[in-house]
Amino acid sequence: MLQPRSSWGASSAAREDQPYAQIDWDRCRRIGSVTHAHCRSQRSLDLLCRRGLTHLAISNYYPSAPCSPTEQIGQWKVGQDFCTLKGEGYVEREFAWNEIIRDPETGWFDELPTAMQEKMPFQSEKPCFTQILPEVILCPNAEHHSMTDCNGHFNAVGSNFASGTFDVRSYYKLNNHGYAMGAGMPWREAFGRMLDGLQFADGGGITINHPKWSHTSPKQIMEFLDFDPRVMGIEIWNSTAEFLSQTGWSLDEWDAVLATGRRCYGFSVSDHAHNSDPAFQGRNVLLVDAATPASEMPAACLRAYRNGNFYASLDGVLELKRFQCSADGKLDVQISGGPSKLRVVSAKGVVHEQAGEAISWALPEGKSSAQEHVYLRVEADQVDGEDRLLTQAIQLV
Repeated sequence: MLQPRSSWGASSAAREDQPYAQIDWDRCRRIGSVTHAHCRSQRSLDLLCRRGLTHLAISNYYPSAPCSPTEQIGQWKVGQDFCTLKGEGYVEREFAWNEIIRDPETGWFDELPTAMQEKMPFQSEKPCFTQILPEVILCPNAEHHSMTDCNGHFNAVGSNFASGTFDVRSYYKLNNHGYAMGAGMPWREAFGRMLDGLQFADGGGITINHPKWSHTSPKQIMEFLDFDPRVMGIEIWNSTAEFLSQTGWSLDEWDAVLATGRRCYGFSVSDHAHNSDPAFQGRNVLLVDAATPASEMPAACLRAYRNGNFYASLDGVLELKRFQCSADGKLDVQISGGPSKLRVVSAKGVVHEQAGEAISWALPEGKSSAQEHVYLRVEADQVDGEDRLLTQAIQLV
């Protein structure tokens, strides 16, 4: 097994770089956010907003390109300014697909089925969005896939990096002619480009998507995390994976990684679910200083992700009101939203359970106690509903 990236020492629980350590709980604003939600229509946007989600790191693909307020339906079929080319690698220049496919000397229009030919030339249509509420923050992001040496999917939260093409099913034979459908490069190169494209140097990063669904092992997750500290963590809940194959939860993978002493944040996401199910589950709730000016909110939200100042939730009914862990390992957590079943989880499993809206637990005395428990996190299940809240983990070693 890969070894922990770092060891934090005896009083790690009180370190200022731990999640929640610098939160002023009495002047804290909670912002509903997504890191993995596919959205290219006003209806989809409205469904997210109606559920109180306003920081939207929309994660579109085909191509994997950040969503803009002015994006038009079909614009990526007309052209783009990035691509991974066979023999050249990743390049940034103009690709006009109508001209490329229909070029009389180098094109392959005549090879296409009649049904595909009749859909050309491509044209962009109306805007994807007709009304974006003032409180909505559209955050750069995309879901990148099809690396040459791994089969994972990864979101680049806060990054302007773009990859791939619209031709996911190769109906227009772009991939056959050297234009990669996805990232088309080794994952380390792709990660580097995602991180180089971050909008803010101190915020955002990479998420490892639906590990249970993708059969991503803890060893692979740790290899990704160890690439760079801006690889933030994994999706611990993915609503689409749950709907398709009952593989929505990746808690086993999360705990296995946390038990090595690594920092690994847990994300809760809808993925595609909100497009068909108004009752979709999956959100992250960012904890941001209530005095933050609107102009600074995009950067503040991405810093909250980078620093682990958020919690994962299914429905957003339960709220984290306070999370405090002292230097000697005394944990006090308060929530709101109604009676719940709360539990403290460490590397030894569930170590304490309590009913209500609060839970307290103290690390047992002894020099080896921190090494045995390694980390602490808290879960809360709503008694009279379906919501679940999961905090980030505090590392003890």
